[in-house]
Order: sequence, then structure tokens, then C-alpha cells
Amino acid sequence: MGTLFKMTKLNYNSALPAIKKGQIRPVYFIYGDESYLMDDLVQKIAAGFLGTPDKEINYFLRYAPDAAIEDVLALTAGAGLFSARKVVVYRDFQNLRNPPMDKLLGYLKNPNTDICLVLTARIDSANQAKYQKIADLAAMVQVSALGESDLNRFIHSEFKRYNKQISDEAMQSLLYLVGEKIHDLKTEIAQLVNFYRDKETISPEDIEAVVGIHAVQNVFELTRQIARKNVSEAVFTTRNLLEKGESAHAILALLTRHMIILWKIRGFYNSAQKNEKTIMQ
Repeated sequence: MGTLFKMTKLNYNSALPAIKKGQIRPVYFIYGDESYLMDDLVQKIAAGFLGTPDKEINYFLRYAPDAAIEDVLALTAGAGLFSARKVVVYRDFQNLRNPPMDKLLGYLKNPNTDICLVLTARIDSANQAKYQKIADLAAMVQVSALGESDLNRFIHSEFKRYNKQISDEAMQSLLYLVGEKIHDLKTEIAQLVNFYRDKETISPEDIEAVVGIHAVQNVFELTRQIARKNVSEAVFTTRNLLEKGESAHAILALLTRHMIILWKIRGFYNSAQKNEKTIMQ
């Protein structure tokens, strides 16, 4: 393996220059807590290596533990259907328990340079033994949440894309209500600019009026609305939860669990049980 593919530890910004030049490593291990940047990096790697990625033709995406390591390694056996190159992405590596590392390491020691294998894991650090075994054989890229200055620049640039501005006070309100995850911020910013189409500068009051509704609503609020038989509010809250990315199955599961807990608490009080410690157990 030449110096071009010398394995190093990188971050999002330091990995980009080589990727943009088409200097793609044969193996990447991308980990961190900023899923949007991780996805963005994977897309850039695929575009830089393939030009035009085509799913199940020269671009193959698999998830752990649904796909075993053996299934992923089978995809590294040859080129794509209509391409000399292939990208294989194996997401959520952290979900594997006791994976057959010997088979994976066997490939990593002598990877096919016409194939780019990308492993991703949603973890804060790669200090565990199974990750350390990969460290010397793959380009390790840590993708962390943006720092304050980078996050501020990102928010300003997002509003600029829509030909709008945001005041510093409004930006702080946005971060307070939404958090620092880029995917969530992009979703809320798009909602804001769509709501205030004729407004050039977004104010803190605008943030609270639009984003605040979505940020504070959750399953507990939905439960309260259902208990009070506020059908229209419950439908509105459910739609907001779904738009925020919550799955219908998760919402139903949380609703059921919350209702069961409330029913048990009611049963305790009806039975004259007043000991709070007993009820909490």
C-alpha cells in the first residue's frame, strides 16, 4: 500500500481535502455523534470514488446487525455490476456484539484498492478493543459536533441560502430550543423560512412562535391532550412528532408505556396506598 493510503487519524475537516481531490482510501472507519456530517462525508467519499453512485450497482449500503460482517465482506469480492469500482458502506458497526473481527481484519490487511469499504459507528470515542484493532488498518475519521464558532457560521450560512438573516439573539434562542444537531437545525430553519417568507431578518420572537411549538411538544404532551380529549391538538402534536423524525411505532410504544404507568399510579391511590417510595418502585 503506497503513501497515498497511509492510515491516519482524521477529523471531518482534515479528511475533506483529499476526498475532494479524489484521493480516496480503501478503508474508512467514520465515528462520532454528529450523524448529519457523517452522512455527508460518506456521500462525498462515494461521489469522489465513483463519480455517480448507483445503489446496488456500484454502491452498496448495509446496516448492522441486519447484515453480518460475512455478508459485507462478500460484497468486496469483485467490482460493481457496470463499474470497475465499488463502494460498500456498513453502518452502525457499534450494534455488533462479539463480531468475527478476524475475518474483517483479514480483509483490512490487504484491501482491494478498486473497492472503498466504509464502516460507521455512532460512538463518542474509538477506545474499545474492537475499534482499536481497526485503527492501524483504516483511515479513522472522528466526526464530532461543531464547535460554537463553526455552529454559528453554519446557522448564518443556512439562512443566507434562503436569502435571509438571523440576529444573534434569535440564533441563541434557536440553539436553546432545538439543540446543536445539524439535521434538527436544518429542519427547523427550513420550517422558519417557509413560515416567514416575506421577512428578511428572523427575530427571537419568530423563533419562539414557530420553533417553540415543535421543540416542547413530546409524547407526554400528547398523552395530556388525549386524556383531555383535545382531538385537534393531539392530531397536531402527532403530526409534529412524525415530522421531527419520530417513528409511529416509537410514539405508540411510549404512549402505551406512559398510559400503563399512569394506570398503575391510579390503582395505588385508589387502594389507599400513599407511600410515594412504594409507588415509584
